[in-house]
Amino acid sequence: MNEYKLYWGDLHTHLEDFDNSDAILRDAQENIDFCAVLCYPFAWERKRGLLVESVRQRPEFLQWWEKLRELARTHHHPGRFVTFLGYEWHGNRTHYGDHNVIYFDENNPLDDAWALEDLYRNLQKRRAIAIPHHTGYCRGWRGKNWDVFDEKLSPVMEVFSIHGSSEGCNTPFPLEQNSSMGPRTTGGTLHDALARGYQVGVIGSNDGSGLPGRWGIGRAGVWARECTREAIWEALLARRTYATTGDRIKLDFQINGAPMGSVIQRDSSIDADVIIEGSHAIDRVELLQNGYVIDTYCHSGCWEDQVQKSGRFKVFIEAGWGPAAHYGYQPMNWKWSCRLDVELGRLVSVERCFSLLGQRVKSHSESHCTWELTTAGRTIRNNPFGMCQGIVFELEGDLKTRLRLQMEGVTLELSVGDLIRGSHVVPLVEESKRRVQETFGLEEKELGNCDTYYSNARKIKLHKAIPERGYRVAHTFRNLNLTKGRNYFYVRVSQLNGQLAWSSPIWMDSKS
Repeated sequence: MNEYKLYWGDLHTHLEDFDNSDAILRDAQENIDFCAVLCYPFAWERKRGLLVESVRQRPEFLQWWEKLRELARTHHHPGRFVTFLGYEWHGNRTHYGDHNVIYFDENNPLDDAWALEDLYRNLQKRRAIAIPHHTGYCRGWRGKNWDVFDEKLSPVMEVFSIHGSSEGCNTPFPLEQNSSMGPRTTGGTLHDALARGYQVGVIGSNDGSGLPGRWGIGRAGVWARECTREAIWEALLARRTYATTGDRIKLDFQINGAPMGSVIQRDSSIDADVIIEGSHAIDRVELLQNGYVIDTYCHSGCWEDQVQKSGRFKVFIEAGWGPAAHYGYQPMNWKWSCRLDVELGRLVSVERCFSLLGQRVKSHSESHCTWELTTAGRTIRNNPFGMCQGIVFELEGDLKTRLRLQMEGVTLELSVGDLIRGSHVVPLVEESKRRVQETFGLEEKELGNCDTYYSNARKIKLHKAIPERGYRVAHTFRNLNLTKGRNYFYVRVSQLNGQLAWSSPIWMDSKS
């Protein structure tokens, strides 16, 4: 992959708040490298009291489209941030499954095709793709109908989003987040498409509204030559793409030198090479062939027995939690002002783990970083993607490298060695006590059970430091065998913190 660079994006976040859309897209530039400026052209309406979704075109949808055109033009900055114009298809999704139409540029229409066959015919005349998403739902009821499929117009599918994973029927992350559309079943999954011999790559994206590229609910990794529309478009068509749940897991998967997304000829010896840089410790790497795990490399247990005394380390600093509505507080967002200084070492990189609007890295160098966070108040229907925000720092130094963290009046001084030994949580208990008194007029002696203070305290967590030996993996699966006919291979990567990545497949045919 030396000729390519890795870029991160999201091709499926709905712009619903047009009054604040410029601010949303500015925040997106803080979070990812490219995105679709996209809307979902439908409206809710009541029919004799029953809530239903609208179908077909409406005048206001065309007004939305003109706003999206202008936003895509305004926020497109080649070399720094790339936009594509798009929309969620509002045709017969019940029968064919859901698709996002992504155009190369702004000079394209909001297509009102009802049948997918008609949509495909229209898109053939343009530079456009249609990306199937949450395909693993029941076929004929919003799951993907693979009977109608065009590899050139749908080079990739969305294998992971806020809905969960459509990888297979019995694979990690089932489609359980939307209880109306679930559960997941056989028929529309990635495995079902690949079993038909289709060549389709994978991406992750968010789905829903809010900050494009929200951490934790799907991101697309794309290996492209540069951060331009042409280069990213070429990578999508070549399926040089992969999906993550959120962490920026750097994944390079090749067979005999051919990158993910390739269709290659059989060789006398077949080896699959995987190079990974995780955001956290790598647990395992699974190699799948034709729908089954055929080999697993377990990285856990290969690095923990020896303390890495120098080199690179990753530390995740997280902030959030705080007052909860079910305790009696009014829900509100919380602002955090943060600074990290590094002594006897250097700061190598900063990885944003943002899922709400309002996050900002203000400055960073080899010796410091300053940033601002906004975390969501906890409600009964708690939003795990907004309650906490954080940053992964990569450091170079040794066990004596010092970190000085300042957040909301709290100052912590720890060494890398301290964080290798374990994580640290700092609850803002005194602040919580003041809030109880100000909000409810209650003194500590009146509470009886003082757990309330901790339960409603904002908290800072410095996660256990991960040495480079834990988050980097280079492994070769050797002497792979082929079955007769079309074969496909891909890898699934798991980190110890529960974050996953899926590569696009590589295909190979065998006559015997």
